[in-house]
Amino acid sequence: MPARSEPGSLRGLRLPRQARSRATLDRLMTAAAELLAERRFEEATVAELVKRAGSSVGAFYARFGNKEALLRELDERLFEAGRTSWRDFLADERWERAGAGEILDAFVGRLVAKRRERRGLLRALVLHARANPGSDFAKRSVRLNRRLVGRITEMLLARRGDMGHPRPEEAVPFALQIADSVTRDAIVFEEGALAPKRSDRALEADLTRVIRLHLGVKEP
Repeated sequence: MPARSEPGSLRGLRLPRQARSRATLDRLMTAAAELLAERRFEEATVAELVKRAGSSVGAFYARFGNKEALLRELDERLFEAGRTSWRDFLADERWERAGAGEILDAFVGRLVAKRRERRGLLRALVLHARANPGSDFAKRSVRLNRRLVGRITEMLLARRGDMGHPRPEEAVPFALQIADSVTRDAIVFEEGALAPKRSDRALEADLTRVIRLHLGVKEP
């Protein structure tokens, strides 16, 4: 995991100093992410978590004041990892010769893959943010989404000649909103009563096609 941006004590985490304690913390964090892939945060118990981590209840409370502190740490780690990952993925030198269609295809594919990879944790964090709209969870999510949308919008508008839409400044953010909403509902929450459930590959293909059509970007 990348280095965290603020002292753990501010998030209710007592940072370990010894290598063995750090290893225990990492096992607890890994086990928590795995457990959240199977059930909601409210349903997961500390006893289940420490058993999966090969640890103890005492070790858990030596690091965290409560389950909320654990969720805050998971959120912080996910935020930092996401910020670094997307920044590297969208670096200028990587897309210097790419057109708008190639960027769109790669973005949708990565969004689908990342949301599938972290589905359980994302679900827990989104639900918590919805229940606590003024929380750090919600603010971090908004910041990351704004940065991501802003960066991809900048890249696509620099290639407006590849798009047939008459108002690309309005169309691009809307297209990104479509991608965000569809992948969140279909993958993170497995919702979507108006559409049949489909594989991630089919979802990616259909979503890319819809966005290309909206923006007037030709199919490859």
